[in-house]
Amino acid sequence: MKQKRIKTPTLLQMEAVECGAAALGIILSYYGRIVPLEELRVSCGVSRDGSKASNLVKAARRYGMQAKGYKKSLANLKKLHPPFIVFWNFNHFLVVEGFSKKIVFLNDPAAGPRRVTSEEFDQGYTGVVLVIEPGPEFKKGGQKPSVTLALWLRLKGSIPAITYCIIVGFLLVFPGLVIPVFNQIFVDNVLVESRTDWLRPLILAMAITVLLQGVLTLLQLRYLRQLKIKLSVGMSSQFLWHILRLPARFYAQRFAGEISNRVKLNDKVADVLSGQLATTVINSVMVIFYALVMFAYDSVLTVIAIVFALVNVLTLQWLARKRVDSYMQLALDRGKAAGVAIAGLQGIESVKASATESDFFARWSGYYAKAVNGQQKLEVANQVLGVLPPLLTSLTSMLILAVGGLRVMEGSLSIGMLVAFQSLMNSFQKPVNQLVRFGSTLQELDGDLNRLDDVLGNPIDPQLREGLAQTAHSPNRPQDPVAGQRGDQAESDSFPTLQVCLQGHVELRNITFGYSRIDRPLIENFNLTLKPGQRVALVGGSGSGKSTIAKIVTGLYQPWSGQILFDGIPKEQIPRLVLTNSLAMVEQEIFLFGGTVRDNLTLWDKTVPLSEIVRSCQDAAIHEVIQALPGGYEAQLMEGAGNLSGGQRQRLEIARALVNDPAILVMDEATSALDGSTETIIDQNLRRRGISCIIVAHRLSTIRDCDEIIVLERGKVVQRGTHEELWQQGGVYRQLISSSY
Repeated sequence: MKQKRIKTPTLLQMEAVECGAAALGIILSYYGRIVPLEELRVSCGVSRDGSKASNLVKAARRYGMQAKGYKKSLANLKKLHPPFIVFWNFNHFLVVEGFSKKIVFLNDPAAGPRRVTSEEFDQGYTGVVLVIEPGPEFKKGGQKPSVTLALWLRLKGSIPAITYCIIVGFLLVFPGLVIPVFNQIFVDNVLVESRTDWLRPLILAMAITVLLQGVLTLLQLRYLRQLKIKLSVGMSSQFLWHILRLPARFYAQRFAGEISNRVKLNDKVADVLSGQLATTVINSVMVIFYALVMFAYDSVLTVIAIVFALVNVLTLQWLARKRVDSYMQLALDRGKAAGVAIAGLQGIESVKASATESDFFARWSGYYAKAVNGQQKLEVANQVLGVLPPLLTSLTSMLILAVGGLRVMEGSLSIGMLVAFQSLMNSFQKPVNQLVRFGSTLQELDGDLNRLDDVLGNPIDPQLREGLAQTAHSPNRPQDPVAGQRGDQAESDSFPTLQVCLQGHVELRNITFGYSRIDRPLIENFNLTLKPGQRVALVGGSGSGKSTIAKIVTGLYQPWSGQILFDGIPKEQIPRLVLTNSLAMVEQEIFLFGGTVRDNLTLWDKTVPLSEIVRSCQDAAIHEVIQALPGGYEAQLMEGAGNLSGGQRQRLEIARALVNDPAILVMDEATSALDGSTETIIDQNLRRRGISCIIVAHRLSTIRDCDEIIVLERGKVVQRGTHEELWQQGGVYRQLISSSY
């Protein structure tokens, strides 16, 4: 079969579930429409479960494309004109670039351009193909991510420091120009013409020049060091602060270790900005200066030097796409390997209990081996760039020496001029080689900047945007390290100024929510009313929406429509500080870190009095356990509180939720690890406090005394009432309770 292949742009997925969005982005980019991955996630309805083929078709049509899905055999697939998207192994989308006799050319959002055999492709191909082509309403547009622009935005606040470095760099050009002149004078006048009286002043002038060069170099390094520290601290702080303000859905689709690994990339970017970028600006000017001076000596030799310099630059350009794609993929693979390692170590007890150490090691080894293979692939291109500059430098020197010797014998050059030209050529090649290395660094930096901007491009949680002004003025909250990047918002006039805690009345009106706006909502027109001190239980099978509703109440998820009111006031009108003081949640997954018991309870808030901490622990039935620890509340807990039992950790989590004396408590399987008597004690203490509770649970002892029990099935309310009423009705509730015992 005649080879039929096209080349598409590379767009790597940042999340495990967004391969479909990235594949669509590749197709759009091929036809001239550049769409950021952040926008494609929304357009394709990427959720925690990924994106469906039908969603990709709908998204493509919004961009003016003609999109259709087909079921085709491999033979018929080869008749289609690439590029098109195929569904692979029932869990992944790929872009097909073309076919040869035995090879299929792919652009994999998870791995970049690659080739597979026809047999391998046939094994993974599911028969589903999406053909997407420009329609009448399609318009080219968008802008490719620019490394230069991304670096410039990070440098905006450091222009004076960069300017100082560049000025000092320009001053360093003059010693580089003067020293070759000294060499010429030494050869032509001192050695050839035997003007020994010139020797002493010449040596003195050279010594002063070298000393000046050393002082200027030290001054430049000092400015660069200060700039690097400033950029590194500023960018890392801004990046981490932005991560902390992102909504919960951002973390649901990413490895925690991979996210934390990106923080380190800021140091690498700062190193480039403070070192290579400043010197590159200087080197660009130095190359021009040296070239002009070299032309003044001999145009023929200068042309030779420039030709070899261009070979260096063209080689870098030739390797550009391969290096950029390889490095971006390597960075992602390293991040995934780190994320898998951290996740496994955090759950090491489960790994050991199930005797799956070898399985975990095999999974980590797969990610790590992929990263190592990517490193080896990248090193091939790096070796070419590593070997070529010194090789070309040696060849240039040999050619200059040979041609220059002929020019001397012809009388076009003196020996001193040839020596001076050799010195100038070395000075010329040094910045050229540095420019090539900087170009190589920029290619590697492209992937790092994409990973950083992938995070910074995500909008912060709307709740935080609304409540930043109140948080900023709180003495117990950290100030925003990125000054000027948020607007202050005055407290709502509808909320009492002196009220710092809610009373406990909760109302949900017609709440609709889903994980993808393209699909049908999971929760639709849900209503709930909870009076102060009352309890409502949410029960249902897995995936029924219980935990989702709990997270909507606490603000971790934002509803698509409907209204949430606390004490009759819309949530949006209540200052965030009041909400955080009044609302607490205890989740299924327990979060305890290495540190003192007190820090785990207060989350480093030094203003919480010990009396309130003790009271909370007593109500959570954990006070006696803490007192028995060496040091009591100052006792050190291991990472994940591994030195406590499961039930003790759960009680400590409940105590943490009670420290701020909340009016509303959301408990998602919060007592699943407790025995009946301990659960009863905690339940009585919560009732004594008068806390309004929303409880997600399966155990009858946890929910039977609730004022209302809401039974959910696939996000819909199928029953609601008290335990006695629902038990008499039978139906789903009785089935759930019966299956629990």
